[in-house]
Amino acid sequence: MSNQTIYSALVRAGMTPEGACAVMGNMQAESGMRSTNVEDRSDIRDEDYTAKVDNDPSYDFGSDGGRHYGYGLCQWTLPSRKRALLAFAKSSGASIGDEYTQVQFCVKELISDFPGVWALLVSSHNLYECTSLFCAVYENPTVKNTDVRYKFAQEFFSEFGGQEVQPDSPGSDPSPQNWDWKIALIQFVMQCDGYWGEPDGMKSQDFFTSLEQYVKDMQLC
Repeated sequence: MSNQTIYSALVRAGMTPEGACAVMGNMQAESGMRSTNVEDRSDIRDEDYTAKVDNDPSYDFGSDGGRHYGYGLCQWTLPSRKRALLAFAKSSGASIGDEYTQVQFCVKELISDFPGVWALLVSSHNLYECTSLFCAVYENPTVKNTDVRYKFAQEFFSEFGGQEVQPDSPGSDPSPQNWDWKIALIQFVMQCDGYWGEPDGMKSQDFFTSLEQYVKDMQLC
């Protein structure tokens, strides 16, 4: 894949041009847009590491024996997320370092685990806002170098933002066809750890029960 094809895949998945370029700006900061990139402080070559993960079922890609290497376009590091990436790649018969597989996995993760971020990326035309939220919530790096990521996002937007992306053939879109941004926002609220609407600081169980039922009703429409 190229930067052009990654951009096209993200837009076809449903992102605005700004949302797609924000994701790419973060990827550039994380991995230099290299899908086989192993965290720079590691002591193993990218190609050797990728081959080991692909071919040695006994290797623990999740924790790397306690070293916890970041890997791939988004530098996935959390063991549970890396294991999910590996399972996703194996389910499609792809290498863990395959670019398109990682883009598909990123979209899948956003929709299922980061619905608030996804809702912004598919609706907002504010490049900085998209870049900042993706950095803070999806990537959550130790150093929140948002300005660096935003600069990369601006460069990608200057190159690709004005292009028209043609839809793929049916079935090739990595995002579910029945995705609804309203459901994503509701799910995001339901997953919040903050307080909601109760004077004593407790969440209202009735409120979340009604939200859950509303989500189910929306999914049946």
